[in-house]
Amino acid sequence: MDEEVLDTPVEKTLSSCSDCRRRKLRCDRGQPCDNCTRHGRNCSYEKISRTPLTRKHLSHVEQELAKAKALLRQYQGGHSLSAPSPSSQRLGNQRLEHASDSTLGNAPNSPRLSSQDESSDIALMVGHETSVVSTTGPNGIDGRQQPTQSTANGSRTISPTFSLETSPAHPDFDWDERIQKTNHAHFIDGMASLPERTARGYMGIASGAALLRLADDTADASLEIDNNQNEENMQDTPPIPNAIFSLSQLEPFVEAYFATYHISYPIIHEATFRAQFMEVIPRPKGNAWKVLLHIVAAMGAFASSVTAPEVDLALFEATKAHMSIDMLETGNIILVQALTLISNYVQKRNKPNSGYNYLGLAKRMAMGIGLHKEFPAWHSNPFKLETRRRVYWCLYIFDVGATITFSRPLDLPTDGIEIQLPLNVADSDITVNTKRYPAEVQETTLYTPVRCQAKFHLATTQIYAKLISAPFPSAEQMLQADDANLVKWLREIPPYYQEGADLPSKFRLSQSILQWRWRNFRILMYRPFLMRKFLTKKRTVITTSPHDENAIQRCLDAAAESIQSITSYWQQSNPQNVLACWYSLYFLFQATLIPVICLRNEPHSSLAGAWRNQVFSALEAISDMSRLNSAATRCYNIITKICGAYLGQDSTGQWEGLSATSESPLTQLNALNTFMWPMTEPQYFSNGYDLAFLESVPVDFVNQQFQM
Repeated sequence: MDEEVLDTPVEKTLSSCSDCRRRKLRCDRGQPCDNCTRHGRNCSYEKISRTPLTRKHLSHVEQELAKAKALLRQYQGGHSLSAPSPSSQRLGNQRLEHASDSTLGNAPNSPRLSSQDESSDIALMVGHETSVVSTTGPNGIDGRQQPTQSTANGSRTISPTFSLETSPAHPDFDWDERIQKTNHAHFIDGMASLPERTARGYMGIASGAALLRLADDTADASLEIDNNQNEENMQDTPPIPNAIFSLSQLEPFVEAYFATYHISYPIIHEATFRAQFMEVIPRPKGNAWKVLLHIVAAMGAFASSVTAPEVDLALFEATKAHMSIDMLETGNIILVQALTLISNYVQKRNKPNSGYNYLGLAKRMAMGIGLHKEFPAWHSNPFKLETRRRVYWCLYIFDVGATITFSRPLDLPTDGIEIQLPLNVADSDITVNTKRYPAEVQETTLYTPVRCQAKFHLATTQIYAKLISAPFPSAEQMLQADDANLVKWLREIPPYYQEGADLPSKFRLSQSILQWRWRNFRILMYRPFLMRKFLTKKRTVITTSPHDENAIQRCLDAAAESIQSITSYWQQSNPQNVLACWYSLYFLFQATLIPVICLRNEPHSSLAGAWRNQVFSALEAISDMSRLNSAATRCYNIITKICGAYLGQDSTGQWEGLSATSESPLTQLNALNTFMWPMTEPQYFSNGYDLAFLESVPVDFVNQQFQM
């Protein structure tokens, strides 16, 4: 009864009659009133219905609105605004299998095609759809390729600019990472390794999610995370305990930050920050330092936790509570530090796009205060100049690392960057009173990881730019770039920081991450050639070139070495905290997808036993990581689903009954389209997005093999 009363609109009679209100006369509220009686008018009183201003009613309205939005999204997702072109339907994924024969032409009802059909279909795609032609300028210098498109009369026209992607007809890359749900349905992977149907932003060629779709094109329906759930399950962010508002309560988290995260990414000068925290020296004015303090505490609570952390969420809410839009009208190094740490924290908390935005603010502000510059005649205090170097290069490695993770274009310039790398010295060698720069030491310091990773990115950014561009480089070009840049960088790693070097245990994680990082990059470089091998072997018998074989072998070696290194580290690490888990899981999952794909396509290879052992070893480690990172459970389930049938033995201990994946080349080419150019995802076909000019892109890449 009380519930009905609260939800029922309240009717209220106006104090004046309608005529008096219209004429703005004083009404005596009679029935009829004196004014209406005197002038012989009809006296009436209007009643207005008002909803109760209660929290219960507002919550009810919000839930109804959320349901309406969810229904609208479902409707929009299931009804295209315009019918897809016949060529788009022809290259659509298996969701279009049940379309009528008139729509699919002569395509059979079965999802798999015969060998003859496969060859004819691929030939048709190459001959009928978009092709890529080489063009040169007047001097023969411009070797870029431009796509041509078929017109209605069969002629081909060259598009004005070379582009494999166009603006989507609908904002399908929109994202919202604010909401969290009790059932964890709203999950956006901060590692960009797990596939999602919606609300994740743009994740490109080098992301793990792209490779996963290539490994199993059925993942769209069964493995992807659908974030279009009813929003009635929304829950508020964890409440901020009153004790956390006391700065003294933050001290354990600050200690944890410097004991874990700071060792790998020393973007803050520890002695200065601690002195400010204890008020040995004055704290900087304004809220920027408070923001920095709370994000340091949040990151410390998160990184050092040996169980699934929660308190860091409340600390991050406190961080945001100290931020305001007015802060963006200022610029200082403290705010750059804070925004950089926030970006990395929210990415690790599965908000990659939010982190990308915070990082953009940090980059712009860093350029605005001239962190990228060093002037020859600048008589700056060595301590201040060295602090600027450390902040800039930490920002740089965060930016390039995140860009590669999400497979997005690089936007931090290399031209005009004059600031030197931080010196390899101990903190005690450069203080506020230091007048001259000390000599660098030949041992591992806090700044060795930053220097090595920065040099790695400087050596490989040009390779990465080619990875996400078209046409994709040949195997020979990749091998040459590898030897000239990556191998050269490996030789220049200081002996005291190389793999296997004896160094203090606190630096073991940062050293391991560096080794995992360069191997992961080599996997990204060469895995397209591995996939092309599997995609073309069903088409015809092709003898791969020595360069292709070398590229494939480097990919397999990098994956095997990564799996062995990461699983060994995880077994021996003590304690196993969330920070180590995050990086271990990210690199391990991407490496494991390589033997998974190999097993699916060549289960009887002489290397199949080694591939199975690699997968088993990875699954054991990933299973153990699930207690610290919920994404580990998802990774484990995905691997077992797409590769489980290739891991089990029969009673004789053999795999006699297994055969390579029965997916046709056409089906795998469609998946390759998503891998190489992820804007061609299934949802675009249902939204009327015209991808006709993209349909031959994977075929063109595969056909490069015939031209070598």
